[in-house]
Amino acid sequence: MIKIELIMYHPFVLPFVVGFSVMGVVLVARYIYWLRGMSPGNRQRVLWGFFSRSTLLAVKEILQESLLHLKIFRVNPLLGFMHASLAFGWFMLIVGGKLETWYYTGNFFNPPYYAIFFRYFEPLTEGFWMNGVLLFYMELSLLIVLSGLSIAVVKRIRKKVVGMNNTTRHNPANRIALFFLWMVFPLRLMAESATVAVHGGGSFLTTVTSSLFLSHDWAVWLELPLWWAYSTGLGLFFLALPFSRYLHIPTEMVMLLLKKWGVQPEPGFNPEKGVQAFEVHSCPGCGVCLDVCPAMGAGINSFQSAYFVRQVRAGHNYETIADMCLNCGACKEACPVGISLESLRLDARSHLHRKANFDHRYLHGTMTLWRDTTEVVLYTGCMGRINPKTTQAVKSLLHEAGVKFIHLDEHESICCGRPMALAGAAEQAKMLIQRNRELIHGQNGQLLVTTCPICYRYFSSEYDLNIPVLHHSQFLWQLIETQKLNRHKGNLRYAYHDPCELGRGANCYDEPRNLLYTVGELVALSSERNKALCCGNNIGSLTLAEEQKQKITANTLTVLSENSPDYIVTACPMCKNTLSRQSTLPVRDLAEVMLECKEVNVAGSRTRKKQASVNVTP
Repeated sequence: MIKIELIMYHPFVLPFVVGFSVMGVVLVARYIYWLRGMSPGNRQRVLWGFFSRSTLLAVKEILQESLLHLKIFRVNPLLGFMHASLAFGWFMLIVGGKLETWYYTGNFFNPPYYAIFFRYFEPLTEGFWMNGVLLFYMELSLLIVLSGLSIAVVKRIRKKVVGMNNTTRHNPANRIALFFLWMVFPLRLMAESATVAVHGGGSFLTTVTSSLFLSHDWAVWLELPLWWAYSTGLGLFFLALPFSRYLHIPTEMVMLLLKKWGVQPEPGFNPEKGVQAFEVHSCPGCGVCLDVCPAMGAGINSFQSAYFVRQVRAGHNYETIADMCLNCGACKEACPVGISLESLRLDARSHLHRKANFDHRYLHGTMTLWRDTTEVVLYTGCMGRINPKTTQAVKSLLHEAGVKFIHLDEHESICCGRPMALAGAAEQAKMLIQRNRELIHGQNGQLLVTTCPICYRYFSSEYDLNIPVLHHSQFLWQLIETQKLNRHKGNLRYAYHDPCELGRGANCYDEPRNLLYTVGELVALSSERNKALCCGNNIGSLTLAEEQKQKITANTLTVLSENSPDYIVTACPMCKNTLSRQSTLPVRDLAEVMLECKEVNVAGSRTRKKQASVNVTP
């Protein structure tokens, strides 16, 4: 190891030093402001968590998701490699630069610019074998970054090459930051190659580029301007970072730490400080959420989460698109950062509609409480009233299985409250929850069964009931397993549509499919389970036009009919009604299929229907 007492300096390092320093000051000031905006409880969790094992777990997740991007890699390997090569490759350069200067000078603490521009100040280090290893490592790291950068450029020009149908539209600040990010690493390669052409040295990458593109005479003239250009590009990128989407690079890491430390979501909508500030600035705008949004397939590309979060960060123009989203959960499922996208949007709606007036005087004395003990309390909800066939099918199956039940809302009904919550009326939803909880507890039931996924999800997550809650698909499968219901397999082919609230919302995928396997053949779909498309009429949207909803429905029906099923089957009354209005294939609820299948199997195999086309024109 050689020790160098004098650290070299040249004025071209100033753009980098200024940009890096300004970025550091802005980041520290912002983070302190956001942390101070947290609740006292969350600030206490940060203090307790800092020196705990949770920090090590967070560092592990930062390595996996912020640097290696494993979540994206599992979904799209090429896209995952692109993100990982840019993030982890840059990290390798930073670590390698520190090790290189430490080994060469014998001092761990050197000016930051020294590691960044080490090859200019120390072009010849091949006299020590470790320097050769470090030089090879640094050029390999640079090559990894450049490979990811090449894919990023291709993605921006031809997105389908990397398996994406849509990419985010950038605002001017993001375009500026992206331009400098794209220029930084090619400029570094050319600057180091020029130094190699002038002084010699270099490893496998710079020796090739210098021999191909730079003669010694040209390199003498270009060496210093290229280092100036590299330093300037790096400095300008760092200046732009805190004011662009690239603020996510450091903020995402902080957000992962906060989550591991147990920081809790805070009430209200305040994206300028506290937990929400860290969340909205952790969004990389990667565009992964765009392809999974059912509205994109229908040509509607204005309100997706990437754009909503961007406008929230900007502090304006988010009001209209806050109410348009279907809240189907597809973007949250796909988000590689794990941002609470639905909660953020609902908080925004609560803020926007905080002055709305609601009258709940009807809640008092609406329904009579039964006190007899019963096995099942059946709640069919608002959707059960608009789709009585599903309700009647469930009740018939319960009678057939010998289940004692009370139909809680058979004559009078109070909404479960989730539509209110999705509209941003959180306090009004709590009033409905309290009233319904009293009614449910008053039945002395052993189990609550609901035919509506919307109600099922809300009862399960928000009600804190003293009895278990099941969706009717889950309960019917229990009855099949315990042989209280018996069915025989037929030859009809079913395409199953996963309702958003039941699938992504409540992670219920298997029981509905098990029921259909019992009575027939389940056809495979290109988009199902957690990637299933919304029916188009999710209660989450407050302002989406009917024509737009119909386009989403048509797109979903195209997928559901792609393998020529005899029936389209769903487990949600709203989905059934919505799909039925535009489908030329018969649409049934699971309960209806289970009720009808006895007749099908007794009568023998029905003649297969001719393949029906789906009406894709609303």
